[in-house]
Amino acid sequence: MDASNIVALPESFVSTGPQPAPFLVLGGDFPALPGVSFRATPGAACAGIVMVGAVTAAKLADVLAESPEPALPIADFANNCRLRRDFLGDALDLASIQAFHEHAAPIWRRLTEVPAHAAREDRAELTLLRLAYSRDVAIEASFAPDSVLLVDYRLLGRIPGTRQRLEALADLDLLRRRFFTRSHSCGQCGSARLHAYEACPSCGGGDLVDESIVHHYRCGWQGPESHFVADRLLVCPKCRRTLRHFGVDYGKPGIVVSCRGCGAAADEPVAEFACLDCGTMTPTADSSPTNWYHYDLTEEGLRALREGRLPHLSIAPILEHHSRAFSLREFKLLAAETLRIAERYKRPFALARLSIVNLAPLRQELGPVAVDAAFRLAVEVSVGSLRDSDFVAPDGAASMVIAFPETSARDAAKGFERIKEKISAAVAPRFEIVVAVAEGEAAAALVDQN
Repeated sequence: MDASNIVALPESFVSTGPQPAPFLVLGGDFPALPGVSFRATPGAACAGIVMVGAVTAAKLADVLAESPEPALPIADFANNCRLRRDFLGDALDLASIQAFHEHAAPIWRRLTEVPAHAAREDRAELTLLRLAYSRDVAIEASFAPDSVLLVDYRLLGRIPGTRQRLEALADLDLLRRRFFTRSHSCGQCGSARLHAYEACPSCGGGDLVDESIVHHYRCGWQGPESHFVADRLLVCPKCRRTLRHFGVDYGKPGIVVSCRGCGAAADEPVAEFACLDCGTMTPTADSSPTNWYHYDLTEEGLRALREGRLPHLSIAPILEHHSRAFSLREFKLLAAETLRIAERYKRPFALARLSIVNLAPLRQELGPVAVDAAFRLAVEVSVGSLRDSDFVAPDGAASMVIAFPETSARDAAKGFERIKEKISAAVAPRFEIVVAVAEGEAAAALVDQN
């Protein structure tokens, strides 16, 4: 049998799951089981994945990328310990399949409550939110001694870029952080699998011993006791006098750390890291610290799942589908040429910068998803109000520059007042919109500010 076949459960197992309830098989052949059938290929709708042999992370990622539902429950019967899985089983038989079905039933129910839909660019991040929601658990960090990062997220499986995506979602208030641990990375290879040890500040060696400090009262010399020892006597290394009586000839005012390797003494050792992967010794000051967190799904995260997109709060992706929108570099070249022609024929030409300046307080008040939806609408209203001859470019996350051929600065300013009125009528949040308009040489200076 082909490893990509899909297995259908007996009808008695289907009642609480989606209709129909096939399972995609990866990693080998599915054994012959009474009432089990094979009937599809990857990419078709299925209820879950059954791994019956070794599966690579790349293979699983490709299958999930093709699946209409990226948060499918996964059963592992081959101990693929680094991959995402919901159910771990030993023997693959009808009883274990039924157990998996019962384990997956609440996951299916929650997935059904929030249907999967996401733009391709947001799918990876929304899948992380979808896993937390459908499993009804936090995204918990745990130690992973076999990982160079030392920490992983078992719910998500070990995939590149996980922490960066989680942090980006937390920055958007879609996840809430709870501190787990701090790791340090090797300055040479980046591994967090480090052995910490106390080292000599002079030579970096680890053969250290605590010694009493001996203070010779008569000449004032003091140093580690080992420097005074000579044939079971204490002899001052400076004046060569024998020290006989504690409290009379000498005292011991404290403790010093001595290095048996180089003989140096110090008040305190320094901490260093030895990389278990490449063997490089890294001083703590040169290591890169990384904070790791557990993550809880927020109400804003659930709202983003229902919306099927992330709140980017950025003008650039909104302008991508507009025919008169350009990159900032292209805009500057086009604006410079249009301005040159306007000056040559003494025609009006205006440039403007429109900025929304109160996104941060609105996001704090209303949440990023609601503000992003209103922000998108405000940008669409602004661009939709432009003429075919006008052109535009993003000029920051919440600002854009607009060129108005055959238009004076005064007329452009009047046009913006109408645009503001349209935005106020279409959008509930009260956006604070700042517009700067210029023409002639001032127009060139305006666009060159960025």
